[in-house]
Amino acid sequence: MTRICIVGHICVDATPALGGPAHLDAGRLVEIGPLALTLGGCVANTARTLSALGTPARIHASVGDDDLGRVAQGLVDRIPGATGRLEVRPGRTTSYSVVIEQPGEDRVFWHHVGANAEFTGADLALEGVDLVHIGYPSLLPALLADDAAPLAELLERARRHGATTSVDLAVVDPRTAVGALDWDRILDRVAPLIDVITPSADDLTSALHRDAVEDDAALAALAEDLIRRGAGIAAVSGGSLGVHLATAPVARLREGGRVLAPLAERWAAVSVFRPATQIARPLTTNGAGDASTAGVLHALIHGADPAEALDIAARAAAAVLTGGGAQDPDGRDAASPGIENPGTGAPTPQADGRAPIVLPGNRPAARFYRGGARIAAFRGEGEAEPHTPEDWIGSVTCVRGEDGVGRTRLPDGRLLVDALAADPVTWLGPEHVARWGADPKLLVKLLDAGQRLPVHAHPDGAFAGAHVGTSHGKAEAWHILTPGVVHLGLRQDLSLPRLEALVAAQDPDALLALLHEVPVRPGDRVFVPPGTLHAIGEGVLLAEVQEPEDLSILLEWRDFALDGLRDGHLGLGFDLALRAVDRGALSADDLGRLIRRRDDPAGLPVDADPFFRLEERIVDGRDELAQGFAVVIVTDGAVQVGGASWPRGTAALVPHAAGAVIAHGRGTLLVCRPPLP
Repeated sequence: MTRICIVGHICVDATPALGGPAHLDAGRLVEIGPLALTLGGCVANTARTLSALGTPARIHASVGDDDLGRVAQGLVDRIPGATGRLEVRPGRTTSYSVVIEQPGEDRVFWHHVGANAEFTGADLALEGVDLVHIGYPSLLPALLADDAAPLAELLERARRHGATTSVDLAVVDPRTAVGALDWDRILDRVAPLIDVITPSADDLTSALHRDAVEDDAALAALAEDLIRRGAGIAAVSGGSLGVHLATAPVARLREGGRVLAPLAERWAAVSVFRPATQIARPLTTNGAGDASTAGVLHALIHGADPAEALDIAARAAAAVLTGGGAQDPDGRDAASPGIENPGTGAPTPQADGRAPIVLPGNRPAARFYRGGARIAAFRGEGEAEPHTPEDWIGSVTCVRGEDGVGRTRLPDGRLLVDALAADPVTWLGPEHVARWGADPKLLVKLLDAGQRLPVHAHPDGAFAGAHVGTSHGKAEAWHILTPGVVHLGLRQDLSLPRLEALVAAQDPDALLALLHEVPVRPGDRVFVPPGTLHAIGEGVLLAEVQEPEDLSILLEWRDFALDGLRDGHLGLGFDLALRAVDRGALSADDLGRLIRRRDDPAGLPVDADPFFRLEERIVDGRDELAQGFAVVIVTDGAVQVGGASWPRGTAALVPHAAGAVIAHGRGTLLVCRPPLP
């Protein structure tokens, strides 16, 4: 999956519900409706629409060290699929806008620039980023200093990293210092560095002091002017008129970075107009332009054609105008679930349990061991946050002691656990529900051992139910994705006092010496029964299927960022917790029974059948996955499912009601399922 970084203007929008014309009469009390406090600005609006389209994005923007800045970060954290921490500027206030929306009129903004005044993007990390989108430079004064030299430097730096560059503008107030700038000179300077530019006609005419646009011919002239100045693609929106897209010759597009260059021949030297989707009673215009831009970017990274890109952009804007729930004139839902996937004509599925759902990364922060870079590379997510070595996929489970952390949130904003409870048969199937109710009996993870994991074990269901109060124990199995070493099972019997002494001594070498050391290669599968001592060696990336609990008994913690005396025994004390550990030796035959090598076509060892199922499928042209609830991970190649492209690193949730899943292409799928009912 291509990684997009959305950079630039962010603010908190405070929008009062007026219900009629705004009044500013001195001394008058005017009754209004409730206040909506939302995250606004290009960064938030664009990231939200990309998330709704199934394209995750990283955010880079600045806020102040005030209460509003903390509100802004909390609102960022609620955007599904969005990653990145807002940069806090000491001593600055957070940007905000009071948005006045009067019926039948365009918005009025009372705006405070705040921390955005200092934003230059100089500290933006670009490693692994394939597309950089810079939003609203006209509201970021520091970017425009010295005839926009900082903006030019940011664009040049992105291009040196091979990233495709994108810029969206904002309306310029001629009475301000920004309005007094020479925008002809600025655009001549930066346009050759911009691969995709998506302004509105009002953005351009206000900056360049030109007449308002009244028809498509004037829209086209603005787009062609940007191409003449050196831009690669120019999509100029005209509100109710529509969008006009113009592109440069093929040689210019071949210079357009990792996203645009491969599309150069298909996108070169075109001029396309797409009328706006007419909405009879728009509920809001706030963010519609950013949604249109997000549609274009989403289309580009998925390889759509220009006309398809404009169609997606128009539908994305319509979704905002209708508030996400109205239908367009064709009778289709204009909200994000009804926006069509590029190149397919197939609608992006709703999170209603009736179609596969591609899931963004879900990586709990600040875990006690290092890792995360291999997951980021596998998932196409660019750089990793520190200590994020696990991606929890299709999760109804919380990190132990951290309420809510780790659970999967669906594209419509609901938690998966709530969706299952509301409609378990649709998601899990009638036979599963008849036996286990809304319990999926499954948790899937990607795990990157940036350091060797500590020696530990997990309790079985009987012990966990009796002493911890959970519904499951924790059996697990690994599908190896990168080579390395794992440690599994005791080589000799151990007495309980000896085990207690080893824990007290905190001697990692002595503990490891007691376990079997097993070299593993990509495609190997390892079943780890409850109670079995184990550790994963440094450098191993694997997919893990397990019972849906977070229960670990840690025998070592000396070299890890945790307090084992407090957190290593499930709150039971080691005298009780260690009784859940299997202290019997694992013979060579027993060890062999737990491992399936990559050249063995069978799935997991039969011992895993009561807990979960794991199957590797090789797609060479066409393959059909049987109906049933599953988590699917593309471990190699790429496939098409329902018209959507699933490249390597894709993780998808497949509800029972989706029926049999047909995959086309050439790739390898890891299919994880609960046990048979």
